[in-house]
Amino acid sequence: MGEFKEFIKSKTFFINLAIAVVLLAVVFGGASSFLSWYTRHGEYIVLPDLTKQSLKDVKGLLKEKELNYVIIDSSYDEKLPPQTVINQIPYKGAHVKKDRNIYLYITTAVAPLVELPPSIFEASFERAKLVLQQQGFKIGSISTKTDICVGCVLEIRYKGKLMSPGDKLAVGSRLDLTLGKSNNADEGDGQ
Repeated sequence: MGEFKEFIKSKTFFINLAIAVVLLAVVFGGASSFLSWYTRHGEYIVLPDLTKQSLKDVKGLLKEKELNYVIIDSSYDEKLPPQTVINQIPYKGAHVKKDRNIYLYITTAVAPLVELPPSIFEASFERAKLVLQQQGFKIGSISTKTDICVGCVLEIRYKGKLMSPGDKLAVGSRLDLTLGKSNNADEGDGQ
């Protein structure tokens, strides 16, 4: 134990300690500088709002800013032209580094097909209208014909063609409905 105390007090110990401290500082300083250079610490691009722009314009803008894009999903929106960006990740104003992937949601050119549910045939007009609109259809003209089921949906037509339960049509299709009405002559007979 006495030799150890003498070594700690010696000039050799302090020289070795100083060399170790300098080497550690150089290694950590070098590693920090390398990581800062490699990760481009402090360098960033403020991401602009890409929504409601065409994919073609967004491609050019991202290429100019040295950013990449990945389309991760698409959906139909009749109010926007096809190939329009509807959402982005990261969001506008985010700080991103060069070569970062920007994830985009875009609109499609083709509306998805939706099946006409059997429950709307012979349902009341109000119920059928609600179900059809929830599925993305539009109600076109309404006509009537005499039937025992007054106010019920008797027929659904798309561009003049009679539809059946299970037929598939594009979202946004305009459907013409035929509703049942009472026979006015029969109404007076029962009283």
